[in-house]
Amino acid sequence: MIELYHYLKSDFYKLRNSSFFWIHVLFPFLGVALVLLYATFAAVNDINKIAVFFQLFAIAYPFVISIVCETIAGQENRAGHYQNILVLRSKTKAILSKFLLLIAAGLLAVLLSIFLFALLLPATGTKLLLPTSSLVLPALILWSSNILLYALSIILAFRFGRTVCIGMGAIGSLLAALLQTGLGTGLWFVLPYGFGIHLSDFALQFALQDLTAVSAELKFGISMCAGMTVLFIVILFVWFLRYEGKCTNE
Repeated sequence: MIELYHYLKSDFYKLRNSSFFWIHVLFPFLGVALVLLYATFAAVNDINKIAVFFQLFAIAYPFVISIVCETIAGQENRAGHYQNILVLRSKTKAILSKFLLLIAAGLLAVLLSIFLFALLLPATGTKLLLPTSSLVLPALILWSSNILLYALSIILAFRFGRTVCIGMGAIGSLLAALLQTGLGTGLWFVLPYGFGIHLSDFALQFALQDLTAVSAELKFGISMCAGMTVLFIVILFVWFLRYEGKCTNE
């Protein structure tokens, strides 16, 4: 644990002068600003305005994940063409450190967005309808259902570089938006990009006490999300143990 702490501390210092932390601050502020703008002018009920908040963040999240993962990989590339991370005593702890830093920063960004949303939404004339604590569950579901995308994006960033990683993030955000429509019916629970937008919506319904029963589709979606999250994390660590610092962008 002490060694892992030193890895985390080292990664934190390496990233503090990069755009990594600024992205995690701007993401909540810009996202909440767009939702508040929508809440001010859209002629929809208050519940729909809250739902739009989670939908917008769920759609943007895959793209943001790809950017921050590429930021971490790019920093290692610029520092020594990935050699600094490869000569560390424990490659497992090295990649675990980066993975934990990514998901922890993502969690803080999501929680910050909830706080800002709950604080500023009444200024648009919209009733929050729920205590802030009730919004935490959908936010945590949104965050946790996207953890597998961090593992996938780290692999893409280190192996294929900026173009592929960010390109897949953009495609993922587009897929998340499409899977929210009727096109996602019967399909969202087998595609990683559909987990966040659907599971957070179910969690919001639960918080609003509109979810009267857990359907077979929801149970299967939760099982698929949990199983694929574990699978992608295992793949990440197994792959990184074999990683030699080569990138197709080179």
